[in-house]
Amino acid sequence: MINGTAPPKVRADIIAAATRVFSERGYHAASMSEIAEIVGMRKPSLYHHVRKKEDLLFAIHEQMIDELIDETMTVLSSSESPSEKVRGVLRVAMSFVARHRDGVTVFLQERSAVSGERWNELVVKRDFYEQMVSRIISEGTASQTFVEVPPAIAAKAVLAMANWGYTWFQPDGPLSAEQVADAFAAIALRGLETRP
Repeated sequence: MINGTAPPKVRADIIAAATRVFSERGYHAASMSEIAEIVGMRKPSLYHHVRKKEDLLFAIHEQMIDELIDETMTVLSSSESPSEKVRGVLRVAMSFVARHRDGVTVFLQERSAVSGERWNELVVKRDFYEQMVSRIISEGTASQTFVEVPPAIAAKAVLAMANWGYTWFQPDGPLSAEQVADAFAAIALRGLETRP
């Protein structure tokens, strides 16, 4: 909520168009005219749906993090072992990259362009997402499945492997998103799991 008024709910097709344009051109270089043209409306009509370009950027970020949290929550709340949860987190993350390449590009590259109170809302959600993964690491350490490592740092390392997939992963490439995630999990777990 900004200045006592909630930003308008943005139509899905407008968010999709903005995601594509911001991913291809960058947020600062993108114009509202381009977005309006993709949606099939004139620029003045677009302003009936959004007040400013930043509303679109915020909507993209919020949509991305909310979906990622929902999917990761399923892994966190499962009865799987900590090792399988790490594998599950990476599968969710790589699948997310494969499905939302443009959105992930905007989410990671344009994070500093959202400002003020809305940025604080997003930071809370981003922190919560990382804390979900930290909890899995802590669970593994407590059960002596994982070695003693700072959970927050280990969580960042696990997530960093998948995060940069948007720069190189090709859905039609030699490996599927799940295969890449499993390769990342093998690397991460080799460092995390205790050895006899």
